[in-house]
Amino acid sequence: MLTLSLLLLPVCGALISFFSEKPAVARWVLMITATGYTAICAVLPIHPDQLHLTETLTLAADPAGFVVLAATAILFLPVSVYNFFWMPRDLEKNAAHLGMKPSTFAAILMIFVSTMTLTTLAQDFGMLWVAVEATTLASAPLINYHRSKGSLEAMWKYLLICSIGIGLALFGTMLLSASLNFASASFGFAAVKRLTAHGFFNPAWFKAGFVLCFAGYALKMGLAPFHTWLPDAHSEAPVPVSAMLSGSLLNCALLALLRLNDIVPSDLEGFAAGYFKFFGFFSLAVAAFFIIRQKDYKRMLAYSSVEHMGLIALLIGFAAMDYAMLHIISHSLIKMSLFLLAGNILLSYGTRETALVKGLSGRLPGTAAFWLTGILFICGTPPSPLFFTELVLVKEAGIAAGSAILALLLVIFCGMSQIALKMYAPDKNIGADPAGDKLCRIPAIALAAVSALGIAVAWNMIG
Repeated sequence: MLTLSLLLLPVCGALISFFSEKPAVARWVLMITATGYTAICAVLPIHPDQLHLTETLTLAADPAGFVVLAATAILFLPVSVYNFFWMPRDLEKNAAHLGMKPSTFAAILMIFVSTMTLTTLAQDFGMLWVAVEATTLASAPLINYHRSKGSLEAMWKYLLICSIGIGLALFGTMLLSASLNFASASFGFAAVKRLTAHGFFNPAWFKAGFVLCFAGYALKMGLAPFHTWLPDAHSEAPVPVSAMLSGSLLNCALLALLRLNDIVPSDLEGFAAGYFKFFGFFSLAVAAFFIIRQKDYKRMLAYSSVEHMGLIALLIGFAAMDYAMLHIISHSLIKMSLFLLAGNILLSYGTRETALVKGLSGRLPGTAAFWLTGILFICGTPPSPLFFTELVLVKEAGIAAGSAILALLLVIFCGMSQIALKMYAPDKNIGADPAGDKLCRIPAIALAAVSALGIAVAWNMIG
């Protein structure tokens, strides 16, 4: 019942919002739906639930799926609350708003959440592929909320590039199925894992399927060099959508790779780990190169997502799965906070160009304080939990690879810090904007939760 409720609650909210056609009703429905959704997710670990669609097709939240589901829930609620106050200000600032209706926007956002929920609950490779494709179709219109030239281009770029990835993943899934040398009525994760563990598979076909699935889902996840859609989509999307894309959607594609990695037989573990290590390190290097050259603070956050997807891939490659899960949750919370704070800055200054943002601490003192805190946290400064996950990664990688990872992390830290500090340059012509600063409370709560999590991790490691 709980599993079915998780899927249907956002759909019901979407229908109410869409047919109401009233912005105020849509904002209330979105926030109430998010509250109910989060409450169900909180109860789900206590009362585990399964939804049997057919004899072989089941929806359930296993440990890996629940981590991503939890990340979606803890983002959906604060983003919906932020949207409640952000949307009226955005409509007021863009008086000639010709973009998507607020009621339609809220409806599609809830459908998007429902598709991500389906991804986390899928226990079958076929259903997983359908769910990941559904997230693409549901999220694409949200990118074009303002219907500007840049957002329209970003939406089509996202659709076209991710469609290629989904096509590769479909072909790879077919090859994985063909590689199995034993008749099975199910293509579920558990059934496939049992077959591969007992050697009932063709290694050549399995490798081919793995490579194509990896490429397809890595493209959706934003690993370099498959990341080209990500900076445009994250920077052009409205702030609530940017937060959900970076903090939740990327995790869904990552979950698909975790499912793939979980069925790899023991004699091919080195083969699979090599892909995670190579593309993880390459993503880290690409992110470092583009961050130090960045002039748009939202695109900087987008490339930071490429960096952290790379770090999670490296943690998986070095078999540090517990720390990979910790990194997923921590990155989602911090990146959501930063995108919401970026929304405050954009509302107040009307630009994404870092060079045009001056006197931030004078105009938005609360936002300025938490913006710098968020930048430090996303770069792994204690008490951020990312400090501990990155420390474990550097230790597991060994001297040579660990030193290279550490050097790239230092470059990214310097690049992001320099970009952020430029926004604090004093400007006597900038007046305070108390109304805009009120929206910093939600990111502040999220960053406080991240601090508490980091302290708890440190205590546990010391203990």
